[in-house]
Amino acid sequence: MITLHRLRFAFAPVLALSGLALSGLSSACSSSSSSNPASDAGTTTDVGTNPCGVAATRVVFLPAGSSEADVQKAFVGAKTGDSIVFDKGTFAFSNTLTLATDGVAVCGQGMDASVLDFTAQKTGSEGIYGDKVKNFSISKLGVKNTAGNAIKVLGGMQLAFRALKVEWTNPNPATHGAYGIYPVQSQQVLIEDSVVIGASDSGVYVGQSDTVVLRRNRAEQNVAGIEIENTYNADVYENTATGNTAGILVFDLPDLQQLGGHGIRVFNNTSKENNTKNFAPVGNIVGKVPAGTGFFVMANKDVEVFGNTFDGNQTANSAVVSFYVTSIDIKDTKYYPFPTRVTFHDNTYLNGGKKPDISHDIGLLANINMALFDGGHVPDIVYDGILDPAKPAGTNPMEVCFKNNKDATFGNFHLDKLPKDGTDLTGILTKDAANYDCAQTPLPKVVVPGLAE
Repeated sequence: MITLHRLRFAFAPVLALSGLALSGLSSACSSSSSSNPASDAGTTTDVGTNPCGVAATRVVFLPAGSSEADVQKAFVGAKTGDSIVFDKGTFAFSNTLTLATDGVAVCGQGMDASVLDFTAQKTGSEGIYGDKVKNFSISKLGVKNTAGNAIKVLGGMQLAFRALKVEWTNPNPATHGAYGIYPVQSQQVLIEDSVVIGASDSGVYVGQSDTVVLRRNRAEQNVAGIEIENTYNADVYENTATGNTAGILVFDLPDLQQLGGHGIRVFNNTSKENNTKNFAPVGNIVGKVPAGTGFFVMANKDVEVFGNTFDGNQTANSAVVSFYVTSIDIKDTKYYPFPTRVTFHDNTYLNGGKKPDISHDIGLLANINMALFDGGHVPDIVYDGILDPAKPAGTNPMEVCFKNNKDATFGNFHLDKLPKDGTDLTGILTKDAANYDCAQTPLPKVVVPGLAE
């Protein structure tokens, strides 16, 4: 018998639990690169409107051919109200660009027109780093081949990431940075109309944040396309995640400053053919995610998932799971590991679950039990069935609901009943979703004041 040693959930302890275009510049800053030689780098002008799309007092223009020192000077010397504007062209860097001034906008002339290239980066763990900045926006730029994370803001407020392209082009994924667009411990965040390719953790990531709108982005060839982690109040919509290891993830982890992720709406997205082999570095939590995962909610509460298309994700199109599927010991006494009040409704499911990733435990378990599943494929909606023993007994104590998901198959794996060394779901698997045919009160729209009304 095949033994899934990492799926031993230690349930005895568990049961004891209780932009505007550059043409908007004044004549002093709107010339082409041919009339703005590198010696003019840092040319400034007073303006009434920031060409990056917000009110401004000064523009710092960086023409094609500007040196790294010119750009560093603009970032270090930035003042509140500045707009740092890159001309068309490729700008090469060996160090992180750091910004610590509030009220600054950074922009270019298009994600493929103005490219910040970090291929030769020698120092720094980010390409662009914003330290506790407020009223910061970055738009219409490409960021390429950073040694670590591409664009990170820590502890920010009122952040806008628009029309960006982040990518790693080295065919060796071990050289790729972890995160593409990466706001963390921030409030009032908008990420829109951007593309991220090749991150070794997550392409578009929001962690330990509050009040977030993430829309119309495209994530390709990352380990996780889009992640919402330990975050409060987020709308994730009209995004496309394709060709990643996993498409879209909403989860809560222990041992972080902010716990209890909740108030997340995931709607009108497409998560398609996310079957790329997992290339996360050893030890990363996303390294536990099997290739072929379209979407999952883990240990969050008040999550509404609707109007999405999940297509061709070959381990499972979607799932609702507790933290116990990771087989990681929980030491954080404040952490709640169970998903609660999660609703899936009016989603479309196609072509999923036909070839689970057997290099990961859950995929292997699914593969062993393929003959038990309706249609000969892993159910479109998988529920791990692990319940909080402190909840009153009932058919659906965690208030998990699945309604009007056209032609979707369902499977409750009841992993809390899986024998310690077992792999057989016979007599455990529940395929009837009648007990979960319910609905929760729709969650409210998330509004980011001044950015996404």
